[in-house]
Amino acid sequence: MTLPLDQDPRPPYVQAADVLRAAIRDGELRPGERLPSARELQRRFGIASSTVQNALRLLKEEGLIYSVLGRGSYVRAHDGEPEPEEEEAAASESDPAYVGLGDLRRGWQVVPTDDPRPPYVQTADALRKQIQDGRLAPGAKLPSARELQEQFGIANSTAQNALRLLKDEGLIYSVQGRGVFVRQLSPHDQFLKRYHEMLDKSAAQRRADEEAVRLSGKTDDEVAAELEAAEERFAKASVEFEAATAHRDAMRAVMEQRKRLSGNYTPEEKAAKAQLLRDRLTEGRRRR
Repeated sequence: MTLPLDQDPRPPYVQAADVLRAAIRDGELRPGERLPSARELQRRFGIASSTVQNALRLLKEEGLIYSVLGRGSYVRAHDGEPEPEEEEAAASESDPAYVGLGDLRRGWQVVPTDDPRPPYVQTADALRKQIQDGRLAPGAKLPSARELQEQFGIANSTAQNALRLLKDEGLIYSVQGRGVFVRQLSPHDQFLKRYHEMLDKSAAQRRADEEAVRLSGKTDDEVAAELEAAEERFAKASVEFEAATAHRDAMRAVMEQRKRLSGNYTPEEKAAKAQLLRDRLTEGRRRR
C-alpha cells in the first residue's frame, strides 16, 4: 500500500522511515537482513527515489541500518555496525539469504507475484477496466501521473507508459495544460459496451439460477410434478372463487330488494344514496 501522504502531515520520507523502523523493531526485518532496493521501496510506497534515499539516510543516522557499496542496505546487528574492513570483506561474499517482504504487516504494498506482465501494462489494464465499467465516464478527467504513482505505487515513467498505451488504444486523449480525459466512445464501441454488459448480466443471472437449482436439491421431474399439482389447485380454487363471487353478488341483490321495500337503510347508506342523487343532478345540469 502507498503511504497516507494526504492524511499524514509529516514529510513522506519520515513516513517511509517510520514504516521501516517499525518493521525492524517488530522483528519483521531481522538483523543482517537486506532491505528492498531503493527502486522496490519507491514502488511499494509510491514515492520518489530521492524520498527513499532520505528515509534510508534517516535510519542510518539512527544506527538502525548500514549500507554495503554495490549491494544495498542491511539491518544492523544488535552488537553494532560492521567496521569498514568488515564491509569490504562482506562485499566479496555471497549475498545473504533474502526471504522477501511480502508478508510485512505495517504499511507494505502487497506485490502480486502471479502477474508476469510489466507494471505499466497492469496499470493500463486497471484504468481500462474503470473506463469500461463506467467508473471513468466519457469526458472524465483521469488522475495525474503523480496521482497514479501514489495510487498504484509505481514510478512516473510507468504511469506515463500506461497512459501512452491507453492513448494508442484510443481510449483517452490529452489536452495541453489541462490533463488527460476519457474519450467519447464511437457508436460501434457503445454497441460493444452494451453488448458486453448484456452478456455479463446474462452470465450473472445464469450463475444465480444455477445456485438456486443447486440449493433446491430437486430434480427437474420433481419440480415439474410440483408445478402440475399447483396448477390443479389453482384451477380448483379459481372455480370456487368464481362460484363464491356469484353467490355473494346474488345475495347482495336480494338484500337490496328487501331494503328498497322496507326502507331499512343505515344512516351511512342513506347518506351515500343522497350523495349519489346529488351527483347525478349536478351531472345532468352540466350536460344542459
